[in-house]
Amino acid sequence: MEKKVRLLFNRKRRATETAVDAIEIVVTLQRERCYFYTGISVAINQWEDGKVVNHPEASLFNHQISEKFTELSHILIAMKVNKDELTIAQFKTYIGAEGGNRRNFMAWLRERIENKSLGEGTRAGHRTTYHALERFGKFKTFDDVTLQHINQFDLFIREEKTYTATGKPITRSDAAIHNYHKRFKPYVTEAFNIGLIKENPYTRFKDKRGEKNERPHLTKAQVEQLVGMRETSKNEQLNKYIDFFLFQTFTGMAYIDAKTFDYKQHVVAIEGKDYIDGRRIKTDNVFIAPILPITQKILERNNFEMKIPSNQKYNQFLKGIGLALGCSFPLTTHIARHTFACTVMLGQGIPKEVLQVMMGHSSIKTTEIYAKMPMTFVSQKLDRQVFNIWK
Repeated sequence: MEKKVRLLFNRKRRATETAVDAIEIVVTLQRERCYFYTGISVAINQWEDGKVVNHPEASLFNHQISEKFTELSHILIAMKVNKDELTIAQFKTYIGAEGGNRRNFMAWLRERIENKSLGEGTRAGHRTTYHALERFGKFKTFDDVTLQHINQFDLFIREEKTYTATGKPITRSDAAIHNYHKRFKPYVTEAFNIGLIKENPYTRFKDKRGEKNERPHLTKAQVEQLVGMRETSKNEQLNKYIDFFLFQTFTGMAYIDAKTFDYKQHVVAIEGKDYIDGRRIKTDNVFIAPILPITQKILERNNFEMKIPSNQKYNQFLKGIGLALGCSFPLTTHIARHTFACTVMLGQGIPKEVLQVMMGHSSIKTTEIYAKMPMTFVSQKLDRQVFNIWK
């Protein structure tokens, strides 16, 4: 069977040792051929086994030929993904009379998401954005990556009706919608930077980032109340859940990181103090958490293994505990992490730069969301004299 895309040299039989002829790429579809000039012509003794040889610019020429060959091969892949008719006429529409690019954008995006260096949690978020773009359905080719379509996509994710596993309707907040654009934008920028699109539409898109709600957290009194509940409880299963939540609260570890915690692997001693030295599964960022005396106590009574029987029952347990603690917000595993930042650390005067490393944040701006919050921190640390200066 004849290859659909192949290299061809000296088609017009003009090449000699002193005269040159063209190196072309021939595309064959349904017995019809189309020839694409690579822009390179060489002599008969400068072509061997599909490569330019004996030429001062052989390396550059071979690279240019390879890029052109790959580009045309990708068009065939795009046609198959788009379920186009495999004809030369259809193939030419992907080239475009004015240099347009109708190669399959979604296939390229999927490949970049899977091959990009990302933490698995972050990659999962990017896949969520990809599936939303798939449902939107208007980003088929690179020529479709326009400001108009990005504005339409923004409207789509605002109005799309989605539901939880239990059938409860989900309304996306402005902050959640912003995250879709935050994940999509780097790929659009990359496509622009490498010449796949002529303009980066995100430079003109006005993304109204919603104000994130305050990061709710337990107060010091609520944490102490929960510790007291654990001390008096005789329910073995309940104690497992309380200890797991307290372990998150006093280490700042996300649920998945706490679940995969391995004492022998993750704990190191520095100047007589023990620390958890790990990497966040979501982002692959390093985090360092001190093992406080209460954390050590929690580990000891659980034989240094933090395990819970059921994630579903853990979430149900947290709802009940939240009611018992008088929380004005749903108690979730994220609350433990927020409590570590606000109550356990910032509330005791730990600098936000230190907290950034403890939490494994990529940017100090994320940490500053917590740093703006605790009223108790300001009230505890403010010198009382300041109230007597300006009267």
